Amino acid sequence: MENNSGFSINNLLAGLMNFNPAAQQTKSQTESHSILQCENCKMTYQQFVNIGRFGCAHCYETFREQLTPIIKRLHSGNIKHGGKVPERMGGSIHIKKKIQQLKEELRSLIEKEEFEKAAELRDQIRSLESNLANGEEEGA
Repeated sequence: MENNSGFSINNLLAGLMNFNPAAQQTKSQTESHSILQCENCKMTYQQFVNIGRFGCAHCYETFREQLTPIIKRLHSGNIKHGGKVPERMGGSIHIKKKIQQLKEELRSLIEKEEFEKAAELRDQIRSLESNLANGEEEGA
């Protein structure tokens, strides 16, 4: 059962693309040259605009130039997803990521035989691990 008067994500995407100068430019370019089409599923950009979804994963690469300005507009200027972490878990997750990053830097410093800097990083890692352990004990 289809309701034409309701909100549709397809209409939203199509509307965003129609107001996008890059999409308009691409449309005129494709009309004058060749039609931009996914090599894998043969979907054209205009079909995507009409349907509101891609035919395959390769379409994202094929239509990358047309998608970048749309994604920037939808995500406040960002084109990469930063993700969200629940507040109650955020602290420990961020500390764990920092520890992992520091351990990678530590390995690199050891390979370069920069032992003084490596010792400083080792101490930072121990401190963060201690804070993490104390925080998890308090939360339990």
